[in-house]
Amino acid sequence: MITRRTMLGGMAGGALAGAITRGQAQGAGRPVTIAIGGYTFAYLPLLVATAAGFMKDAGLDVSLIDTGSGTNSMAAILGGSVDVAGLVMSDVILAVAKGQKINAFAPLMSQYASDAVISRKTAEKIGLAPEMPLKERMARMKGLTLAISGRGSGTDKIWRYLLSLGGLDPEKDVSLTVVKLDKMYLALRSGQIDGFNTTAPANNQAVEDGLAVWAARPSHGEVPGIENFLYTVLCGRPDFLDKNPEVAASLVRGMARASELIRNDPATAGQLLHDKYFQQTNVELIKHTVSDQRMTVSVPPTLSEQQFAHNIEFELKFSDAVRGVTYQQAINPRWLGT
Repeated sequence: MITRRTMLGGMAGGALAGAITRGQAQGAGRPVTIAIGGYTFAYLPLLVATAAGFMKDAGLDVSLIDTGSGTNSMAAILGGSVDVAGLVMSDVILAVAKGQKINAFAPLMSQYASDAVISRKTAEKIGLAPEMPLKERMARMKGLTLAISGRGSGTDKIWRYLLSLGGLDPEKDVSLTVVKLDKMYLALRSGQIDGFNTTAPANNQAVEDGLAVWAARPSHGEVPGIENFLYTVLCGRPDFLDKNPEVAASLVRGMARASELIRNDPATAGQLLHDKYFQQTNVELIKHTVSDQRMTVSVPPTLSEQQFAHNIEFELKFSDAVRGVTYQQAINPRWLGT
C-alpha cells in the first residue's frame, strides 16, 4: 500500500493534487499502483475488477490512486510515481506526439462514454426530445450554456463535435463554461448551466431524478464517426511493461473477468461497485447505470488498429499535432488474450 505522504512526496512537480482517497489494497500479492482521475465509470472494468477481488485472484495487490484529474494521472505515470494509469486515449496519443514514452495495453471503455444531458426545463423551452434525430437535437442547442471540465478536455471536444453535427459553431452559437466534473450536477440543478456531458453516474442520476433528459448518447453508439471508439485505456511506461510483463497480463485477465461480469450480470457488478466505491449513492441507480453502460466495455478486450484510426481521425478535427503518430508508438496489445 502506498501512503498519501509517500505518493505526494514522490510526485514530480506536485502533480498529485488529490489525496489517495479510498486507495484499495486487494490483499497479499504483487503490489501495483494505478492512477485514476476520479471514481467514475470512465474506469468501469477496473473498478469492478478491484471491487470483485479479481485482481487479488490474479495475484496482484492493487492500490487505486485518485489523482483528481487525467492531467495529474498523466504526470504520475510519466514521472514514475505510479506503475500504471487509466487515461483517455486521446491524451495518450497527444503525449506520444510530444515524444513521451507511454503505451496503452488494455481497453477500459470502448465507446466515447461521455453522454450529454440538458435540463428538462431547457428541453421543454427549446422543444428538444430524446427521440428526435441527433442532428435535430443538436441544432436546437443554440444559445445554451453548456459545461465543460476544461478547454481542450474530452468534454469540450465532444460538445464541439456534437454541436457541429447540428450545424452550430461552438464559438458563436453556445457558451461553453468550465465547471468541475463533480459540480456539474449541482450546477444543472441550480440553473447555472443548461447542460453538461460526463461519464456516468452523474448524468444518469440527473435523468433518473427527472432533472434532465438525454441530449446525445455516444456511449450507445448513436454518434456517427466515433462508434467503437477507444475512450479510456490502461497505460504503462514501456520500460515498466517490458520489465513486468506478468503484471500487465494479470491486469488484463482481471479486467477481462470484470468486463464479462458487467456484460452478463450488471446487477451483481453494480452491487459490488456500490458496496466498495459508491456507498453514498442509491444502489438501484448504480445497478441501472451499469446495465445502461454495459456495452461500453470490451468483450473480449480489444485494441485494434481500426479503433486507433478512429481516434486519430477524431483528434485531427481539433489538432494537427497527432498527425503521424502510429499504432505501434501508442499501443502495445501483446497481453490481450493471455
